[in-house]
This record gives sequence, C-alpha cells and structure tokens, in this order.
Amino acid sequence: MTRLTLFFKSIRNNLVAFFLFLGLWGLFSLFFDAYIVPSPLAVIQNFHGLCDGVFVENFRISLGRILTGFCLSFALGTPIGFFSCTLNISTTVETLLVLFQVIPGLILGVIFLLIFGVGTAAPVCLIVTLTTPFIAINTANTLMTKNPVLEEVIRLFHGGFKPLLLDLYIPTLVPALKTNTTLGLVMSLKIVLLGEFIASDNGIGYLLNVAKIYFNMEAVFFYLFVVLLLMVGFQVIVSSLFVIFFQKYL
Repeated sequence: MTRLTLFFKSIRNNLVAFFLFLGLWGLFSLFFDAYIVPSPLAVIQNFHGLCDGVFVENFRISLGRILTGFCLSFALGTPIGFFSCTLNISTTVETLLVLFQVIPGLILGVIFLLIFGVGTAAPVCLIVTLTTPFIAINTANTLMTKNPVLEEVIRLFHGGFKPLLLDLYIPTLVPALKTNTTLGLVMSLKIVLLGEFIASDNGIGYLLNVAKIYFNMEAVFFYLFVVLLLMVGFQVIVSSLFVIFFQKYL
C-alpha cells in the first residue's frame, strides 16, 4: 500500500507543477496580444491543426535523439564517477569534466556541425558532451558520502568487491541514480533542442527555429507545450519506476 501511495503521490506532484505552469502561462497571455503570447486554451483548441504528420515525424526523431544521447551519457558517466571515486582520483576527473561542461553549448554545436554535418550525430554528441560530466560528478560525489563504518565492517569480514557493491555502493548510489536519470533526461531534452536548432534539418528544435523565423507564435508555444509535457512524462516515469523498484533505498 505504501508503494502505491508513493506512486500516485509522485504523479500528483508532477501534474500539479505542470498545471501551475499552465496557469502562469494563461495569466501572462492576459497581458499580451495573442500574436505574442497565445493563451493555452487557444493552442490546445488548435491541437489537431498543429499536431500534423510533419510534427509527429519530427517529434519521433527528437525523442530518439534524446533517448540515445541520454543512454550514452548514463552509460559513460556512471562508471566514470564510480571508478574515479573508488580509485581516489575524483578531484582530477571532476576538474577535467568541468572543463568540458563549461564550454558553451552554442560553440560545441557549431564544432559538431562542422565535424558531422547536418543530421543526428551533432545533437547526440552535444547531449553526451554536456550531460556526461554532470552524471559522473554527481555519482562520484554521492559515493564519497558512503557509510565508512559499514565499509569497514564488510572489509573486516573479508568481503570482496561483490559485497561492497551490493551492500554499500548500490544502496548509496540509488538516490544519485534517480537524480541522474531525471535531470539527465531533462538536460538531454533541453540540449537536443539547441543541437537541432543549430545543426539539424529536422526535429522539434528545427521546427521551433522555423516557427520563430516566421513569428508563428502559436506554433512556437505549441512546441514548447509538447516539450514541457514530455518533460513531465519523463519525471512521472522515472519517479514511478524508482518508487516501485527501489523505494527501500530511497
């Protein structure tokens, strides 16, 4: 029953935040003309006109890039953070990763555009470059807070790497993995828009760029509405999965 309660509480909290944003959007639309800030109701009413076949195909492309970039970032960042902590080189690795992270995304996007050309590679590489450092640093910093007494007890009873991993590292890492998954997906979503804006001829970021050029603000706000809805969807899915399978560690 507790897990079920936490499951619905997680969904409720995310939906409340989403509807609060819609309320603020609607409030701002009262002070501006419709061609500047269209109301949420107007955008939703024109949903079928805006959500056409072209949009669906570009949405599918963007979603694939987001998931690909995030999976690569998670697969790289987690072991980098884990081994940098266990090998006591986390300070050096963190400094190196921060150097990559502080490079402006616009500059990286242009570099990847020149290397890979227009397409999927540049947005995905942009996600990996900017998201991996966050995941690695957060993983390493979390492992540094592990229980030293428990670690000594495991070693005292001649526990090898497996007991340390199952009884110490994983319980310590689960909250960080939840944060890495949630914020990693959100960062991937934001970064892919920038990558598509700069170095792609398809995807939601590309559609936003085209709509902005022609001042089609209804389309701009529709794309932003879909992005926010996708972000809330990520939050709900991740929170629900961790509540169902890892609640005892949280």
